[in-house]
Amino acid sequence: MYKVTWDKEVNGVRLHSRIVEGVLGTSPRPVFYEELDLLGLDKLGWKYPHCEEPLLWAINKQYYYKGELVFEAKGANIYDAATIILQPIGEQLVLEPIDVDTMLERNKDKMFLLESEAIEFIHETYEQYARARKTIQAASANTLDFEALAQKAEKKAKKKMAIVKENCDSFDIMPLEEANNAGKRVYQTTKIDKFIASFSGGKDSQVVLDLCTRAIPSTDFEVIYSDTGYELPPSLELYDKIQTQYKEKFPDLKFSLARNHDSVLNYWDKIGTPSDKHRWCCAIMKTAPLYRTMKGQDNKQLKVLAFEGVRAEESQMRSNYERIGRGVKHSTVINARPILRWNTTEIFLYLFKYGHYINEAYRLGK
Repeated sequence: MYKVTWDKEVNGVRLHSRIVEGVLGTSPRPVFYEELDLLGLDKLGWKYPHCEEPLLWAINKQYYYKGELVFEAKGANIYDAATIILQPIGEQLVLEPIDVDTMLERNKDKMFLLESEAIEFIHETYEQYARARKTIQAASANTLDFEALAQKAEKKAKKKMAIVKENCDSFDIMPLEEANNAGKRVYQTTKIDKFIASFSGGKDSQVVLDLCTRAIPSTDFEVIYSDTGYELPPSLELYDKIQTQYKEKFPDLKFSLARNHDSVLNYWDKIGTPSDKHRWCCAIMKTAPLYRTMKGQDNKQLKVLAFEGVRAEESQMRSNYERIGRGVKHSTVINARPILRWNTTEIFLYLFKYGHYINEAYRLGK
């Protein structure tokens, strides 16, 4: 969301609301001592503390210390170690940890605005759909799926449409801009049976979960973790820590585990090895088990609103996503993306700010 520059004084970063000199083209991620050990920098004459704080920043496979490129890592794979290409400034470097406290202090205003906007989005989205339960029951004229009609109208008119409530207790569809200019209240008419925070063990879903606890009553949503059967051990460990952490603060917050009844290796035998062209893992091991948990006592599929940690920065496809997507993977699920426009740096700043656990996989360079 914000532009990022180096803050060389504290070996950190600064957030900016506009383009300034030195803006980075890609948002950097923090680098911890575990990754440096894994890359073998300690064997190349580097000196650095084994501490909780990060030591460097990385953009792709380029590593920066106090805003200066110090080395690149090339050619790493499951069989071969990376080739380290040191810059002259990176010879036998002695590292000091990033001054996280000062960095957070210098970015506190930007982070406050960023997280406040996300919390407001979550709260307003929840309120709109939660209110739809009462609205639908009270409006006898509401026998149509107005949201489906609004989507069709958007495609036809090629502009955002809104659902508004008229004085006669019925609904109408009109351009969103006109609705705002007329001061009309925009409604959602889909009755949501369950609100969930989708948790994967990654940093993005971790931030969304925390934002949800700050925006929605803990009794009104559920945290669902999809165990695909090939999760990294640190992600499973983090899930256990997260449960303990949040149950202490919110004893009534419900956690559920979605898992396929069969192992991923059995599916490999039946379907074949997954690849870029044969992508069945997510659909079978993650999405399908998740939706199976979203059935009511009568075994009917519930209408669900899922707050998820999808970000536009992650891929070209996701950069085209809307903040609220209806029927993206399942017709009964609405996907809400509070941090869609956040960048990687902002995600880590949020985790640092509130002292949240860092998945060990990130400390190793994931």
